[in-house]
Amino acid sequence: TLVLSLHAIGLAIVVGMNTVVALRVLGFAPGIPLASLRNIYAAIWFGFAINAFSGVLLFVASATNMGTMPAFWAKITLVALGMFAALRLKSRFLDDPGAMASAVAPIGARRLAWLSLGCWYLALIVGRLTGYPELVDSWFGI
Repeated sequence: TLVLSLHAIGLAIVVGMNTVVALRVLGFAPGIPLASLRNIYAAIWFGFAINAFSGVLLFVASATNMGTMPAFWAKITLVALGMFAALRLKSRFLDDPGAMASAVAPIGARRLAWLSLGCWYLALIVGRLTGYPELVDSWFGI
């Protein structure tokens, strides 16, 4: 469906852009200036807006099932933590000229990058599992 396609596009933008930021903060692609990562956040917000819109429509279409599904609430929690980590990384590191003076990110920024990667990729996995509630029940007995 169109709504599901929009959701997939939004996910690709959000997860892809957050991956670029996190990997650069972790030391990959050292030729890319850390300061340039601030510009990526506009795309992250655009993708997040697409996901919020399409996600609400998808939820409304099957609210009875989704609202009672632990995997759905785990996904929402992981998305919230992922956005928290991404925004914290920006405010605490990318927006701080003092922190940006070094070509190597401080340990706190690297920890946030790992948290961001973990949350986004776990959200993808758990989000896919919401389409297979019987499988999740058989695995976890939830």
